[in-house]
Amino acid sequence: MIKLILVRHGESEWNKTCRIQGHSDPELTELGREQAYLTADRLSGESVKAVYSSDLTRARATAEIIARSHGLDVTVTELLREANLGRWEGLTQAQAAEQYPEEFRAYRADPVANRPPGAERLEAVIARCRAFVDAITKLHDYKCTIVAVGHGGSVRGVIAAVYGLSPDVYRRIRLDNGGITILYLKDGKPLLATLNDTCHLTAQRQECGLEEG
Repeated sequence: MIKLILVRHGESEWNKTCRIQGHSDPELTELGREQAYLTADRLSGESVKAVYSSDLTRARATAEIIARSHGLDVTVTELLREANLGRWEGLTQAQAAEQYPEEFRAYRADPVANRPPGAERLEAVIARCRAFVDAITKLHDYKCTIVAVGHGGSVRGVIAAVYGLSPDVYRRIRLDNGGITILYLKDGKPLLATLNDTCHLTAQRQECGLEEG
């Protein structure tokens, strides 16, 4: 049985300023680094065999802090990237609504069918997260603990992939910066033990960007 500990990265500069992130690459804020250290402390008692991370800075920096406490290096993979949010990246919601009024109204009405201009389909996000799960289950034995640091989109994507959830349900999973989700993977029968645990965090800023970015 693989114990897969999924972590959403600490707060980034664009989380703080309410900008849509996607594949853009802002760094962690001071609060985000604090969240990463608190998460590392929370996971210090785990016998972690490997630490994986999205290749984006906000996730990689969080993963490196966690990995350091276990004497491990971070394995970086694009499979754990956030959803690409196209031409809205770098904008606030208000700016996206002003610059793309019709597209923004359509997105708000049905964000699964009406993606931001140039954005990745949610089905594609879930598919690459499925590829990540398939890769680690082939690479690691069934008696190990793995940490994977990603984003709201990719952590949801892993959950959706292992449970066969639709993109609409995928969007309804709340994940906070520094939140911990724990899955047990065994013989194709996943067990969700913990979802978005933030009890280890001393501070959490209210988010104001798109739910998935």
